[in-house]
Amino acid sequence: MKFSFQKVISGAILTNGWFRRQYKLILLICGLIFCYIYCGYQSQVQQKQLSDLQKELQDVQLIHLTISSELMDKTRQSSIATMLQEQGSKIKESVKPATRIQ
Repeated sequence: MKFSFQKVISGAILTNGWFRRQYKLILLICGLIFCYIYCGYQSQVQQKQLSDLQKELQDVQLIHLTISSELMDKTRQSSIATMLQEQGSKIKESVKPATRIQ
């Protein structure tokens, strides 16, 4: 059983007895190779998506932190009192502490 380049190119190797006996195994190996390549590619795609989503999550968390701190600053009693004075409102800050009604 000689394998030559000319037999491979001409297709005569496909009529060889060994190849005809082993074609199922060769097809199985080729199929497994394609599956391996496909799974590797899909894994890379998913890793890139995961990385992009993690970056987006970090950006959203930073935006949330910034907005939350701005809200805390604007809702402080002293900030509200200052804002009311600047707008010329007649509402004034209470000097009596709050009492609990029972």
